[in-house]
Amino acid sequence: MAVLRSIPHPEACQPHRSFLMPALIQVKHRSNLEENGTEPSNRLKSAASGVRPRRLAILISHPVQYFSPLFRRLAEQPEIDLTVLYCSLQGAGTMNDPGFGVSFAWDIPLLEGYRYKALRNFWPGRLKGFFSCINPGVINELRKGAYDAVIIFGWGNLTNWLAFSGASLADVPWMLYGDTNVLKESGAKGLKPAIRRIFLTSLFRRTSAFLTSGGFNRAFYASMGVPATHCFWAPMVVDNESFAKGSKLAKASRIGVRELYGISPNMTLLLFSGKLVARKRPQDILRALRFLQAEFPLLGCLFAGEGVLRQRLQEETSRHKIANAFFLGFRNQSELPRIYACADCLVLPSVAEPRGVVVNEAMASGLPVIVSDRTGVWGPGDIVRDGENGFVYPCGDVRALAEAIRKLVNDPDLRLRMGKRSFEIIQGFTYEKCAGGILKALDSVVAVRHPQEQ
Repeated sequence: MAVLRSIPHPEACQPHRSFLMPALIQVKHRSNLEENGTEPSNRLKSAASGVRPRRLAILISHPVQYFSPLFRRLAEQPEIDLTVLYCSLQGAGTMNDPGFGVSFAWDIPLLEGYRYKALRNFWPGRLKGFFSCINPGVINELRKGAYDAVIIFGWGNLTNWLAFSGASLADVPWMLYGDTNVLKESGAKGLKPAIRRIFLTSLFRRTSAFLTSGGFNRAFYASMGVPATHCFWAPMVVDNESFAKGSKLAKASRIGVRELYGISPNMTLLLFSGKLVARKRPQDILRALRFLQAEFPLLGCLFAGEGVLRQRLQEETSRHKIANAFFLGFRNQSELPRIYACADCLVLPSVAEPRGVVVNEAMASGLPVIVSDRTGVWGPGDIVRDGENGFVYPCGDVRALAEAIRKLVNDPDLRLRMGKRSFEIIQGFTYEKCAGGILKALDSVVAVRHPQEQ
């Protein structure tokens, strides 16, 4: 008989379980923070260090839960006077993301601990597509802000291109940060990719520095003719410490945690964490379970996420009598460490995943990982190393996925070794490392622009 469960939020069933809750990300509250989260002023930083801090702007579309901790780290650096420019504040409050299929608000602080400005956006709807960010005020902001440099997150909306123009007019050098990778771009053919390449080649020639988020991102820039001397490693990361502490606390009560979700303590549990959408291919995990459950009846998967495919996945589970499929729905950031503590392995089967930071979260929680070869997280020098802390398989090859799962199910010691190696590897991918890369890039850019200050 198939076991298909849509699981209510544990708080509805277990009101007294504070011992299972991971600590939220801690933010240092300082008495001199201004109402919009301003970090200590330029004057105070100058007095403390004796050197004028670099005025750095960061342009990004909206508040993102993974980048706010980075902005706080940068704001704490005495060498930087930071201002984050948001095209929109969507994401800072309650929002309705069609990918998740529910209304929610992130339960971690997104706008605290750094100075930010919300630029006026002339697009009234939700943020999707090139014209959803129309902020002409960015030109005047860059002209009047006396910035030493600006980091621009990608080139995917109109405001980014307005910022390139504004920075050129103001003689402000710009750095690019994003997750575009060579896996996707190398196979693009036709007129549209050719035109795109012409525009990007011209843009890259005028870009002062490139912040590379991973190995395949660096390979993309290399394929576009960007010299290695212009690239600075600034990995996309998560708060490793928060996930490690939260999952460690929950693992100490693993049986109780599993009981909250109705999961047997003896089950080997896979985890899918993310939106239930086509590009992430969650159905491949169900199909792998069909191959394996006759051999491993105590094998299951926990789907932590919401999306348009949920009903179809549940129907497939019932139709094929797939056992031990648990659908949690959307879960917020503070609950994720407990969910990772339940699992024995993370699986990311995506066909298009420039940078799947759920892999960082799983590794910080001490899990082995299985990812498709269309994700941007594996390869030399990156976080997933085939055969070392997990496995990489050809995307869409369900039998290859099943074989990778079989290896981990058959060998609990291998799971432990790979999970330990995951934790070791991810310690080299932190907000501090990312901030350090940004500082190196900023120093390089300023050295070219103001050699007398070096």
